[in-house]
Amino acid sequence: MQRSYVMAGAVLATALATPAQADVVIGPRVSFYFDNSNLRTSDLDGLRDALQVIDADLTGQLREASGFDDLTVEVQDNGSASNSDQVGFAMVGGMVNFGGDRDRFTVTAMYGSGEAGTELVSSRNVTLSVADVQFTELSIIQTVTTEEVDRLDLELTWQRRVSENFAISAGARYERLAVTGAGTLVIQQNDEVRRFVADVLGEDAPTRNIDALGRPDRIATERSLETFSGRAGVTAFVPFSAHAVAFFNGMVHASHQPASTFETRFLGFDEETLREEERRDAAETSIGPDFAVGAQFILTDSIALDIRYRAIMFFPLSGDFDFGDSRVNHGVSLGVSLRL
Repeated sequence: MQRSYVMAGAVLATALATPAQADVVIGPRVSFYFDNSNLRTSDLDGLRDALQVIDADLTGQLREASGFDDLTVEVQDNGSASNSDQVGFAMVGGMVNFGGDRDRFTVTAMYGSGEAGTELVSSRNVTLSVADVQFTELSIIQTVTTEEVDRLDLELTWQRRVSENFAISAGARYERLAVTGAGTLVIQQNDEVRRFVADVLGEDAPTRNIDALGRPDRIATERSLETFSGRAGVTAFVPFSAHAVAFFNGMVHASHQPASTFETRFLGFDEETLREEERRDAAETSIGPDFAVGAQFILTDSIALDIRYRAIMFFPLSGDFDFGDSRVNHGVSLGVSLRL
């Protein structure tokens, strides 16, 4: 039975081995994986912290054009509210496990895609002051987008057997999300400030006709997110029949997601790009648990089937989100291990 358990592959290959079994195990894997990143909201606290900021460039232009030295333009972003779906990924890939009776290494690669819908509502005030006269313009912006997300996971794990039922492990993991979105954009606003500005600059007054304004009614978005992780922990093996082993793997990880750029194109009625914007999201460093539970079933001397549930929690230490607003990745995977 020792020989059968060794070809377990990614997690169990260190469980029961002999020096003669310095072999290679390969196998395909499929999984369904959930990512709740879209559900985090602690970066939308602007409603509480909104401040009025003077638009120095526009203020200077209007002072020069109008001759009013006491003219100021203040902008206040009042924050946002978001409603999103978590993303589910159907993923496929494979693993290669190699090593000897004590130390084994596993390389795993998985790729998949998913889709999520997001609705975002935000508001903005623009206040123009001249002497004791004020003009206030309020904008309410609603976007409804569908995002296509491509996911790539690469992982390297080292395991050292310390007994027949216990091993220590460590490794590194890389995740990449490539996100593209498209959707509708609705802007509702009054035109008090724009009318005053048009009058000062000698331009045509704004019109209610959306097409004449060239106001965008669709958006296209694009961004890429990467996460680099290191982790370490322990694995326990418990045979529960002559041909089956249950396992538990518990690790602690430290992860870093570099700063990223969120690109948005605003499109008109005829799909013409009216303007482009870029938003820089802060880098995020996080820690958390990474655990898996499952079982492996020995089918022949060279083939085994394993199923597992894995969950990884990311508690932010820095970045745009609060510590308690964790990101959770979890899902079920099924794999076949083939000993060469």
